[in-house]
Parts: sequence; structure tokens; C-alpha cells
Amino acid sequence: MRIKHWKEIATLMIGLAVGCLFAEAAIRIYFAWGIGPRVLLYGTEWYRNVDRPEQEKRFRLSDKELQVAAQEKARKDTVEVHGQDLGGYTKFFPNENKSTKDADTGERIPVAINAQGFRGKDFSQQKAPGVIRVLTLGASSTFGFYDRDDETYPYYLEKLLNERCGGNTRFEVINFAIPHARSHNIVAMFTAEGVKLSPDVVTFYEGRNDSTMTGNPEGVIGKLYAKLVNRLLLVAFIDQTIIGERVSLTDPSVKLEPLMNERSRFFLASLTALLDASRNAGSKFIVVSQQATSRSPLPGAKHERLNLRGVTYDQEAGEISRRMAAKKEVTTYEYSLLVHQRLMKDMKQWAEKQNVPFVDVIGALDQDRHYLLSWVHLHPEANRVIAAKLSEPILRQFCAAP
Repeated sequence: MRIKHWKEIATLMIGLAVGCLFAEAAIRIYFAWGIGPRVLLYGTEWYRNVDRPEQEKRFRLSDKELQVAAQEKARKDTVEVHGQDLGGYTKFFPNENKSTKDADTGERIPVAINAQGFRGKDFSQQKAPGVIRVLTLGASSTFGFYDRDDETYPYYLEKLLNERCGGNTRFEVINFAIPHARSHNIVAMFTAEGVKLSPDVVTFYEGRNDSTMTGNPEGVIGKLYAKLVNRLLLVAFIDQTIIGERVSLTDPSVKLEPLMNERSRFFLASLTALLDASRNAGSKFIVVSQQATSRSPLPGAKHERLNLRGVTYDQEAGEISRRMAAKKEVTTYEYSLLVHQRLMKDMKQWAEKQNVPFVDVIGALDQDRHYLLSWVHLHPEANRVIAAKLSEPILRQFCAAP
């Protein structure tokens, strides 16, 4: 009886598997007839609505980028790697010997990691009397990928504040940013370490890392289901039409609007947590819109960057939206820029509602986006612009005669 029982179960499972395979093949053929033959390759890296030469060019570029990124991360001294895991966030070990590289020459640039595991000079836990302490929260663009120690915007900001204010008021700016951080990592690090530093001002410049997140399935079943949705058209169809709108049959990734809504809720919750923690610490919280592009996280050649000059952030995002509406190819970076645009708009509205100072860096750099070394990393000239814009609300409150 036991053997017969297992034979029945095995027969049933085989029958279900065969049925699913036939259903998967049928639904691929059905949608290929209406949408195009690329649907036959759903779930593979070739699932793109582009012609073959463009596709091959993009894949070669992607492979090259992956190779360069892997070589960089393999270095023991690269700022790409920060291994001190403190629960909810990571940072550098105290006084590590780290380096980044010049975006144009490839020259290795030494990076000073202080005794607290952050970039910049050492600072004391106890704030000195008469000092206005500023913490700049963020990730790699605030940290200063591809910049020297004296070329980051936190460095320029401290110098500018002290030059413009003078007198007995002294400003201390701490670069409180760690590469790759997302907003929830920033919240964890600020509440664990930043609040204890008694900052007078806390600034936030980030969002691009959050825009690349595509959801956080929980548990083994959730993760398995997410993989099936992205591999099997039958499961994607059921998920889209019956369960929700997780996947689009014509877009290269998940549905844009649900993803925007999810990322916005997550992002604004982090901002609210930072605001609450700042207010409890008696700190002024300032949010800054983050200039970005849809290019790769790796720096592009100078002549390629010059093509962005005069092309505004909204113009680039608008062109991506038009191509998506026409069911044309968009890259992952382009897709996530639209999510980033939504985050920046929602952050501005959130700041107005919460009466939080908002600094428009997107607008300040819109005609000079060639200063973006990559998708979000900044040329020193862009860092000067950010420092100047960010200094304005700080000087208004803390300097009697700016």
C-alpha cells in the first residue's frame, strides 16, 4: 500500500509538471503572437526589445563593467569594501589604509579613514565648546568616490562655512557617509553613532541606492516565488492578473508604478525616522535633492560625460519614459532613474509638509551634469556647487553675519 501510495503521488507530480510545461509553452506562444517573439525568451538575459547588434554591444559593455568592478573589489585597499558589520549597517575599520581612483587617469588616490571608521580627519566624541557640528549623511557620492580627501563636498562645506562666517563661530563638518548605504542603513548608523556626537545640523543626500531596490521578499517561499515570477511567464501572468502587478510582460523589469510606490514608502519612512532622531537630539535636519543620471555606476570617459551638459535631469527621465511607453529597450539604470525621480519629488513634498529645509541640488547642477562622473558620483566642481548650496540654510541659522 505504501509503495502504491508513493507511486500515485509521483504520477500526480509528473502530471502536474508536464501540464505546467505545456501551459508555459502555450502562454509564451500566445503572448509572442501579440507582443513579439522576444517573449519566447522571458526569464533570460536576452529578454529585451532591441535589435541584435545593439543587444550584443550592451552585453559586451555590461561584461566589461562587471570585470572592472570585480577587479576593483578584489583590491584589499579599495573603498568599495568596508567590512565592519555593526548590525543594520557597515563601515570601515578604524584607520584603514584605503584608496579610490581618479576617474580619468585611473591613478590610485589615498583615502584617509579616521579612528572612528569614517572618511576624513579624526574628531572627538565630545563636541568642543562653541563649535557648530554638521553631520553629512549619505553614501558614495557624499563619501567621495573618485575624489581626493580635499575634494569632497563635506570638506568644501566646512571650509566654506568657516570662511563665510568667521568670528568666534567655528564649524566642524563630519563626513558621515559610507559607500553603498541605503536609507535604512543610514538610519541605523545615525541612531547608533550619529546622535551621540551631538550634531547641530544633520544633512541627507541620497536616494539613488534606494531606487535600485526591487523589493524584499521574505522567507524561503517568498524568495522562491520572486524567482519563479522572473523566470516563468505563466507565474508572471498569474501574478500580474490575479495576485497583483509585480511584473510587466512588456517592461524589462517589475511594474514601474507599484515599484515607485513601494520605494517611496520605504524611503519616506527612513526620512521620518531621521527627522525624529534629529529633533530628539536637538539637531536641524536638512534634506538635499540628489543629482543623478542613468549611466553606469562606473565612471564614463570625459567625452561621454560632456554629452550630458545642458541635458537636464527631467529631460533625461522624460526620454526614458517615452521609450518605455513605445515599448523600446531601457536598461536597468534607466529604469531605476525613473524610480529615483519619484523619490526626489516625494522628498521635496515631504520636506514642505514637515517644515524641513530643502536644498535643490538637482536644479543647481542641471546645466552642468557633465560633472557627474558616473550615475551619481561627483566631480570636484560639482562638490563645490553642493557645498555652496548647502551652506546657505546653515549660515542663515548659525551665523549672525553670513
